[in-house]
Amino acid sequence: MVMNVSTAKGATPTTKSANSLDTPQEIQDRFLKLLVAQLQNQDPLSPVDNSQITQQMSQISMVQGISNLNTTMNALLASQSSQAAGLIGHAVLLSGNELRLAGGQAVGAASLAGAATDVQVDVLGAAGTVVDTLALGPRPAGDLSFAWDGKDAQGNAMPDGAYTFKVRATTGAVAVSSNSFSVAQVNGVTLSSTGPLLDLSNGSSVALSAIKKIL
Repeated sequence: MVMNVSTAKGATPTTKSANSLDTPQEIQDRFLKLLVAQLQNQDPLSPVDNSQITQQMSQISMVQGISNLNTTMNALLASQSSQAAGLIGHAVLLSGNELRLAGGQAVGAASLAGAATDVQVDVLGAAGTVVDTLALGPRPAGDLSFAWDGKDAQGNAMPDGAYTFKVRATTGAVAVSSNSFSVAQVNGVTLSSTGPLLDLSNGSSVALSAIKKIL
C-alpha cells in the first residue's frame, strides 16, 4: 500500500497563517519534497503511475509559468507608465478631425497620400456648416499642419469650443486622398487595469497606442 504523502517519511509539515499566500517558489519546493517522499515510500509491487507524475510536473510548471508572466506584465506596465508620464506637457497627434479653438487659436494636421497642387481646409461648425476655408496652396506628399485664427469667412471672431475640419486636396482635377489628425496636449496620466491612459486637453483619455505622433 502506498503511504499517504502528507505523513510520508522525510516530509516535514509546515504551518502557515490562514491569511498568508504561498509564493510560486514555495509551492514548487513543497511539491518536489512531497513527490520525492512519495517515490521513496511507494509500494515496490504497485509503483506510482508515470503518467500521474508527468501530470503533476505539468501543473507545477504551469504555476511557475503564470508567475513569470505576471512578472513580465508588471514590468511592461511600469515601463508604459514611465513613457506616459514623459509625455505630460507635450502636444500629440491623434486620428480624427476635431479642431479645438481656445483663445482664438486652433491647430490641426493631415497627411497627404500624394503631392497636391491645391490644398484647402474647411472649418466646420457644430451643424456641419462651413465657418471658414483655409487656402494652403500646393503641398508635397506627407504630413502638413495648419493654424486657424478662430475667425469666420467674414472676419468675425468665433467662440472657443470644438469644431471639425475637412481637407480638400487636388492635383488638377484629380483628388488626392488624405488622413486627418487632431492635435491635443497631454495634461496628465491616469493608471488603469489595462495600462496608463493619457488625459488630454480636449477632455478625453486615450491609451498610448492611440498616439500617432509626438510634436
